[in-house]
Amino acid sequence: MLRFGIMETVETDVLVIGAGAAGIRAALAASERGSKVVVVAKGGLTHCGSTFSPLSEGWGFQALIGAERTEANLEAFFDDIVRVGLGRCNEGLARLLVEESGPRFEDLVAHGLEFRKDSQGRYLRVRGCFSDHERAFVTDPSRSMKGVFGRILERSRALLITGCAAELIVEDGNCWGAWILTQGEELLRMRARATILATGGGAGIFRDNLVSDGQIGDGYALAHRAGAELRNLEFVQFMLGLTENGGRRFLPLSDLDRAGVLTDYEGNDLLELTMPNPRARAEAVRQRQKHAPFSSRDESYLIDVAVARSLKGRKEIFWRGDPGRRGQEMCRVRHFAHAFNGGIEIDERAESTIPGLFAAGEVAAGPHGADRIGGCMMTATQVFGERAGREAARRAMSLKDVSFPDSVAGGDIEWAKRTAGMGTAKPPRAIGSGIREAVNRYSMVLRSKKGLERCGEILHDSQQELTRMRRAGQISPGRFFEMRNMILTAMLVTEAALDRDRSLGPHFREDTAMIREKERAGL
Repeated sequence: MLRFGIMETVETDVLVIGAGAAGIRAALAASERGSKVVVVAKGGLTHCGSTFSPLSEGWGFQALIGAERTEANLEAFFDDIVRVGLGRCNEGLARLLVEESGPRFEDLVAHGLEFRKDSQGRYLRVRGCFSDHERAFVTDPSRSMKGVFGRILERSRALLITGCAAELIVEDGNCWGAWILTQGEELLRMRARATILATGGGAGIFRDNLVSDGQIGDGYALAHRAGAELRNLEFVQFMLGLTENGGRRFLPLSDLDRAGVLTDYEGNDLLELTMPNPRARAEAVRQRQKHAPFSSRDESYLIDVAVARSLKGRKEIFWRGDPGRRGQEMCRVRHFAHAFNGGIEIDERAESTIPGLFAAGEVAAGPHGADRIGGCMMTATQVFGERAGREAARRAMSLKDVSFPDSVAGGDIEWAKRTAGMGTAKPPRAIGSGIREAVNRYSMVLRSKKGLERCGEILHDSQQELTRMRRAGQISPGRFFEMRNMILTAMLVTEAALDRDRSLGPHFREDTAMIREKERAGL
């Protein structure tokens, strides 16, 4: 394991914060262009983030390859993304995703990543959520994605450090690296001529989620504190899922058309109770089976709202397995936060509004809108990971003869310098669980002005308590920065949800839903 002093300065060309699919692709692209690269992995390589989630048997990758890459097909793919995005995607970035999807898919195949094939040896293609086109490739779960991406990182010859970014270094309006707190709570000043955020999303700020607890939106918080622009943070994907034996899994949507599959504790059919019209109920189910994430875009939203309202009233909802299938049991139904469709605003070079700060993967906004086609996120990790690495290396090369500016540490970093490595007490887990409970209750499927404002109050109180604990020496630097990022990300999501007072995609404003119903009825 690498060991550093309590306060040490390390210099590099390109700093990559995050070691998922986007970060590893960025590291390779930067290295191939002659840059010295350092990668910071929060939970260790392939042990954290959405890329290597144990909850999924594999992931999809939307792409057009070979003879498919006709002008008509490329345009249809682009139109699909724009339609699904409901007016909230950056069309320039969406077009780049479409045009470069094929080459990036072929890169992965060349690196040894295997995708499912049919009995004839042809790639299996599936329809992604919200799309009617069978365009997505699916990774073979029997093959190790971790091994492939581990070898890609090895090829990049990047220095790997386990730790977290505590603060970005911004001087004269440019980003020059970050303060890094290592796993052993050693503080590094990591100077870099270009910095890439590839930290993944923030679904871990919700109590019920389908990611690792480390996915708390570190990148959003770091970028916002540095002054970068963010967008679309109100658009979070929520999935219907099941809890059983302490585990989590996706609810099988294909079973929704079976009578009595969703029931209350007394065995009453939830969908019949809330949608007594059989024709309307059948249409809602049909639409819901077309996309795993919740969306208010079609009548399927009624199913999720019925579940959410029951849970809000503390009435459990159960999924009753098919009696004809062995091993099926009654499971509790929940909504789980899955992924963010918004994040740091980037341009076509994957650069943020702060020169020298790039972003790729789930942490970056633009190529997706309010809703997102299933499989496009993984495509985005490779398209914009490659672009971020390439452009970061180009910037680093242009600044080879420029000296690093003196970086002035903020108050939190100065405090961490004094306490790092001293074994400061860790706080009770209650502060983190309290944040997750509040976000889960007020910022999930059912949102309202009153609820979101209440969530903001709780988050503000949590922030005050965190500051008090820091001053009293009751918290370690690592835990402090983790909680600070979690609170800030939750605040950003809550504020974005407050600002958008009408429902759109996964953002459902319960308090204005009546207006929408009247509009639909022509009243």
